[in-house]
Amino acid sequence: VSTQSTWDLKRVMEIPKTMKAVVRKDEEGKNISLEEIPVPVPKKDEVLVKVMATPCNPSDYYWAKGEYGAPGMKPAPPIVPGLEGSGIVVGVGEGVSKDLIGKKVGIFCETYEFKSYFGNWAQYTIKRLLDIYVLKNQAMSFEDTCSLFVNPMSVMLMWHIIEQDKHTGVIHTAASSSLAKCLFRLCKKKGMPIINIVRSAEHVKDYEAMGAVYTLNQNDPDFKAKLAAVIAKVKPSVCFDAVVGDLGGLIFKELPPYSHYYIYGGLSGKPLPEVRVVDTLFAKKQVRGFWLSEQLPKVSRDRVLEDLDFITADISSPNSCFKQAIVKEYKLEDFKTVMAEYAAVAAKGKLIMKPNNQPQIYNPTLIF
Repeated sequence: VSTQSTWDLKRVMEIPKTMKAVVRKDEEGKNISLEEIPVPVPKKDEVLVKVMATPCNPSDYYWAKGEYGAPGMKPAPPIVPGLEGSGIVVGVGEGVSKDLIGKKVGIFCETYEFKSYFGNWAQYTIKRLLDIYVLKNQAMSFEDTCSLFVNPMSVMLMWHIIEQDKHTGVIHTAASSSLAKCLFRLCKKKGMPIINIVRSAEHVKDYEAMGAVYTLNQNDPDFKAKLAAVIAKVKPSVCFDAVVGDLGGLIFKELPPYSHYYIYGGLSGKPLPEVRVVDTLFAKKQVRGFWLSEQLPKVSRDRVLEDLDFITADISSPNSCFKQAIVKEYKLEDFKTVMAEYAAVAAKGKLIMKPNNQPQIYNPTLIF
């Protein structure tokens, strides 16, 4: 369990002229390094945040490698990676109340319009007011609140889809991920049947320990037969797929009529095969994309804040759906090690960086 450090607020509020930041200077992600750059100055409706913790998500890895986004929809380098984090507001621009200074916030990066991209793998970052969340509980740790958006908000938006479209069951791939476990726990709490697709017998055991009823190992020799049987039994009407490829094609084929199949990742590196005319034309199945950066602007600000209130209250409660384990902490200087190691520990939890203070040491036995 992480413990928040004690801070001298006066020292925290001191703003230097320069800072350390991870900077990608090319399109391909080959020229990426830790640089000393000027601390940015907030403009109208912006705040300056001192970053205290920031994770490495799959999307962060691909941003840093220059592989995130469609051609023509990527911001021009140089960019600072890092989609989310937590920190303290230390400066405000025109039109922003000075009452925000000193407040602890969760931070997110707008990436949909790609007008600019200044992320959170830095000691300081500039954020629009729309991209910060002032914690109601200011006693929450930076570690617990540095990952409020990419996984928890994705899961909340997925849940809104499930509710609004009156889906009767869910199927989820790449289910060993932190996001998938958040979705599983929320579905379990809400009484929504969910089929979890994982890649190993160990991951099946993990889900069984969490009380899962339906978990399949995609590498079992009889996986296809098991998948068909469990879909026939549960009749899931929505799938969230982060793998795609042959697995996605198989699931889409087996889904009941009128189902919705959402792609929110492409871990297989392959396209969706075998989309048959009979499935889309007659069975009325639909293939859709789910991208947090596109979905968030479609939701009212009040609803986003309501969801974040729910998420943070949940993180502070027993039997949390959204609390994510931290495997290890690093200094910002170690970002290349973090990028190299994050995928290997993804089933256990997060790797996070501390741009402005020393990392904590975590006991691996505490990871759920």
